Amino acid sequence: MISINALVLSLLLAQSQPLPIIKPLERAFLENSPRILSELLTAEGDIQISLPDPLSVADELSSDQVYLVFKRIFAVYKTTEFFVDPDFSTLQGRPGGILRARWSFLNQKTGDQYPIRLFIYLTPDRAPEGSASGGPGTALRIVEIRAEKL
Repeated sequence: MISINALVLSLLLAQSQPLPIIKPLERAFLENSPRILSELLTAEGDIQISLPDPLSVADELSSDQVYLVFKRIFAVYKTTEFFVDPDFSTLQGRPGGILRARWSFLNQKTGDQYPIRLFIYLTPDRAPEGSASGGPGTALRIVEIRAEKL
């Protein structure tokens, strides 16, 4: 646990460099790519998803199910803008932290546009079993995505 907190602290101290997950996260949404997004999800359990209308998703899903949900979403709604707030908010006593983002998307059938605020909870991934380090890895992975209408 101490090494996970040290990882988070080192990430916070390196504020001059953005978190490595930000570029692929932006790319996933701007390219409407569920494949890129799925590469950023944790493999250590289910991912909580809560998205408001018109997306209307609220469930705990496996990474494969999240892929399918976003494949359906990106087939109907095209991203018009996606901005990540570079501030990384940590939660006391819990590893990882929260990234905030603004996501606007367009319904291709109706032309309606929807802006929402995303809250993406990230935690450090653990190193695979049998790895030389035996400790937590350095990659942050998505464990929860929540959103609210703007």
